[in-house]
Amino acid sequence: MMKKLTALAVILGATLSTSAMAKDTIALVVSTLNNPFFVSLKEGAQKEADKLGYNLVVLDSQNNPAKELANVQDLTVRGTKLLLINPTDSDAV
Repeated sequence: MMKKLTALAVILGATLSTSAMAKDTIALVVSTLNNPFFVSLKEGAQKEADKLGYNLVVLDSQNNPAKELANVQDLTVRGTKLLLINPTDSDAV
């Protein structure tokens, strides 16, 4: 799991150009922030977003697939430039 997240972070870093417009919004939707791993993931994502000049929105789905869907729909309406999801249920995604 950690290797996959590290690879995702590398891809994210390569995908997001430092010449991107300042303060575009990117988002991270996690299954829960009650797990220290996902809190660390959020903190790392915030650090990288700040470094690259992006606003980061982090939403907690509280292990609820319906809430996760609502979060993703909300972020889509907001015009989020990039959306990373840690699904609550891989079948529901």
